[in-house]
Amino acid sequence: MEDLDASFASLERGTGRSAAKGVVTTDLTEVRSLFEQLAANHVRQVRDFMIELRWSESTADWVPICEPAMRSLRRAAAKLELIELCSALDRFSEALAAVQASGERTIGGERRAAVLATYEELSGLMPNAFALDLDRNQRGAVILQALLLQVPDVKKVTLDKMYAAGLTTLEAMFMATAEDIVATTGIAGELAARIVERFRAYREQVTAAVPDATRARERQRVAELTSCLRRENEEYERASESWSRDAAEKKKERRKARAQTLLDIQVVLARLGEVAFVGELERLPFEGKLAHLESFLEEAREKYQAHV
Repeated sequence: MEDLDASFASLERGTGRSAAKGVVTTDLTEVRSLFEQLAANHVRQVRDFMIELRWSESTADWVPICEPAMRSLRRAAAKLELIELCSALDRFSEALAAVQASGERTIGGERRAAVLATYEELSGLMPNAFALDLDRNQRGAVILQALLLQVPDVKKVTLDKMYAAGLTTLEAMFMATAEDIVATTGIAGELAARIVERFRAYREQVTAAVPDATRARERQRVAELTSCLRRENEEYERASESWSRDAAEKKKERRKARAQTLLDIQVVLARLGEVAFVGELERLPFEGKLAHLESFLEEAREKYQAHV
């Protein structure tokens, strides 16, 4: 945080303001562009929170994670006399404060609407720093497909029917009932019920999770799943080499287990914003997937240890 404040302070000095308040000798358009570039990385955790909140009710545990970034951004905006941005930041912070004051862990109803509305103002003023749509849609598409494919008996034809019916976002799936899915897609009631249950379980899992500033829990989850995937792949390879009577069935079970674990990994990576990395994994052979995941985890460990 101190490094970022120093960067903002350097930017402020570079505006060439004279002792007389409001006199500017540097093009403010350039200053605003540089400010927005600095802010974009600084508010990454805020964007993560807002993506979660856009999808459904999220947890108030995100608020103290976001507050330090918003405070330092507000100080910098004030020094640069970005009055309209300061006002929008104040309204967003007031909405977050109301969430904290409520004492409720889940952000829903009017408080959720207020946070979303005030954030939309920020997105309009500084889209490069605050806009969510592209990132949210990319993450959501990965998570949606991974969750659907984890449901027994969901095949490509099922996905095609779901997407054709407009069930293409997490928001839509969180609100859908089994009856809605049957009516709009024509798939069997039992399968529709399993789909609804999978999305309900995922939503509860996300709400119950406690976020942290470095997303360490998600990275730890990826590490655990990668270790599991390594074991499952070794068991699959052993079954492939065996000539025993039940080897074929074991091979089938291990292949299915690997696929489920890999889908779990894709969901967590998408929540972390690592959509491009998910795409890279899909193009690799299985041993390559494992090596790529293990390299990713090692790089993450080195990155965060360097900031301790």
